[in-house]
Amino acid sequence: MVPSLSCPSCGAPAPSATAARCEYCGSALTVTACPSCFGPMFRGMQFCPHCGAKGARVVDESGAAIACPGCRAEMRAVQVGATSFHECTSCASTWLDADAFKQLCLNREERGAMTATLAQAAALGVPGATPASATSVGAAVRYVACPACKKTLNRQNFGRRSGVVIDVCKSHGVWFEQGELQSVLAFIDGGGLERARRDEDARQLEERRKLDREFAAAMHESMVLDRAEAGRHHGQHQDDSMLSDALRLLFS
Repeated sequence: MVPSLSCPSCGAPAPSATAARCEYCGSALTVTACPSCFGPMFRGMQFCPHCGAKGARVVDESGAAIACPGCRAEMRAVQVGATSFHECTSCASTWLDADAFKQLCLNREERGAMTATLAQAAALGVPGATPASATSVGAAVRYVACPACKKTLNRQNFGRRSGVVIDVCKSHGVWFEQGELQSVLAFIDGGGLERARRDEDARQLEERRKLDREFAAAMHESMVLDRAEAGRHHGQHQDDSMLSDALRLLFS
């Protein structure tokens, strides 16, 4: 027997796994996937009704909402594993504060949980969950403001070579348009940062070698010029001595 799903807000049984709203309290019902058995469950449920595993994705109803930098709709507070972030209810963009994004990048398990949750939501057809094409280098430029300090976010090619252009406030966090967070996590897990680091090390080594070559060439040219100048002075001294001797002979 397939377990029935209950509203995470009031606990009332839902008529089906595809119900958009609870018939009792009116809360919106959004399907996601259990991180353990991949069975359908409503977003916000603490435990999977199929296997009892703790739900990886939880909407923090008590968390303060912020305005989406892209469309100005409400971004609600969400938690996946230990990662807290905000997601837009309209354009499916994501905002992570600076510390949360750093920890997500550094923690392989957290990246795995986030990637799995996003993939499962897309597979189950959760509205707004299907990744769009990430903004790439050379795409149309759109500048948006940080939801915290209201300053224009800096556009950066993540890892310098990922091709995913993200919007960054160094003080407060990172805004990802739909699909960009998934692309960034895939870039990291695919070894992109390691390749970028090796490329950067190679670039810096070649730059140092180029500077060394230029310095050696400049030193060589300087030595040649010094020798030429010394030779010129020596020749001039000899000419002056011969002229002096000639004048002495002429007027003595």
